[in-house]
Amino acid sequence: MRIYLMRHSESIDDIEDCYGGISDFDLTENGKNKVKQYQKEIDNYGIEKIYTSPYKRAYQTAQILNENTKAELEVIDNIRELNSYGILSGVNRELAKNIFSYVLQKEEYKNTGYYQGKTFLGGEDIGEFDNRVKGAIQEIIEKSKNFNTIAIVTHGSVHKCIFSKILKVDKKIEKMEDLATTIIDYDAGHFDIVETKGIRFEEK
Repeated sequence: MRIYLMRHSESIDDIEDCYGGISDFDLTENGKNKVKQYQKEIDNYGIEKIYTSPYKRAYQTAQILNENTKAELEVIDNIRELNSYGILSGVNRELAKNIFSYVLQKEEYKNTGYYQGKTFLGGEDIGEFDNRVKGAIQEIIEKSKNFNTIAIVTHGSVHKCIFSKILKVDKKIEKMEDLATTIIDYDAGHFDIVETKGIRFEEK
């Protein structure tokens, strides 16, 4: 089975410089246009089913991608984004410096994120996040036994988890573009990366 693992397109929090995570922003008009351009390419992929995160930026991406493909579309709750920002979620970064200054200055919250193994105050436990994502991928594989080609539309931290814990890539993702896509072949419990597009890894 071939899997197209995709990141969502540009969302409003990106251009308004807000903390994302579990905040549920729509795609921007530019983000929607990017998906429409990409749609022309994925029409040739033969995708039979699309699994998507429930968050608007991913779901709207999946909907637009599917306008011509007309594949079955299913929401998988556990491929939603990591709650990495906790009480900061959805807040403009400059504004947060004022209203959360006391907490932001605490040493324990100066380095947070997936690769740091720690989230901000009110955030999600990284180990629990890893377990829910791994469980979700297993669920998707089980649901897809009769398909040759599927797509998964999700988020940056979910990609980090999949690369680290499932694909066993020993490099950290440094940057992901909108609609970054990894092509994966799956067979009998084995995952092989065919190609990555729009992902830059840290140099070791």
